[in-house]
Amino acid sequence: MEIVLKDGAWFVADSHYAHYNTALYDLLSSIDPDDFPPQLFLMGDIFDLLFGYAQNSIQPNRKMVDLLKQIARQCEVIYLEGNHDFGLKPLFGGDVRTVARSCQPVTALYGGGRIALHHGDLIQGAGYEVYTALIRNRYIDRILNLVDTASSGAVIRWLERYNRNKRPCYKIEGFEERIQSRLDILKRRYDFDIWIEGHFHQNIRFDYDGTSYFNLPAFACAKTYIVTRLVGDSVEFEEKTVTQKAQYGIKRRHTSSRNQ
Repeated sequence: MEIVLKDGAWFVADSHYAHYNTALYDLLSSIDPDDFPPQLFLMGDIFDLLFGYAQNSIQPNRKMVDLLKQIARQCEVIYLEGNHDFGLKPLFGGDVRTVARSCQPVTALYGGGRIALHHGDLIQGAGYEVYTALIRNRYIDRILNLVDTASSGAVIRWLERYNRNKRPCYKIEGFEERIQSRLDILKRRYDFDIWIEGHFHQNIRFDYDGTSYFNLPAFACAKTYIVTRLVGDSVEFEEKTVTQKAQYGIKRRHTSSRNQ
């Protein structure tokens, strides 16, 4: 899948929205419709627990789902499914452009090159591939929904408690070296100048062997998102906070031929 990156596009990753974590809803619902960007990339794990084929996971998230559908009438919304939120096409219909894990990475074209976009949960080993195939199986999700209904919501409550007890904001030691090994594999599989992903919550970027890598800030941790600026044939990434709406943070320019 290829799309054209628009100037001023926003990237939001790993907000883990839930009734106990409404920060992203609070931000998006406070924005005037005329101030939305031309493009909004939701990079997965936007919800802490949303399975499109498990109805009992939908109702607690309905307010956020409806808001995203409303925003999609104002700007282009591309939603890359994560490992906490998947099977979303029936839920969002034609309003939000959802991209299943099997269809990632998405390629975003800009003046000077190609950006590969992925939630980030790939090359995680055979065990993870089996696990992620099982949790995305619509029949397993429907069985989960039936068991949850029969137990008066016990399954969803257990999953919520499990997620709430996780420690999402921490530094991964040796992360850059691990990513460099992944990039060696990814470069053989895909054509890109910049690789952008979420999932790991590290908010780190670096150049490696002629390409650039950017692990996006987790909104749940940093309360920040990324705004793109197209400058000639290059693209700049600016980190923007929810509390300083008029100010931009980190800047760095990339070009397809040479990273600066």
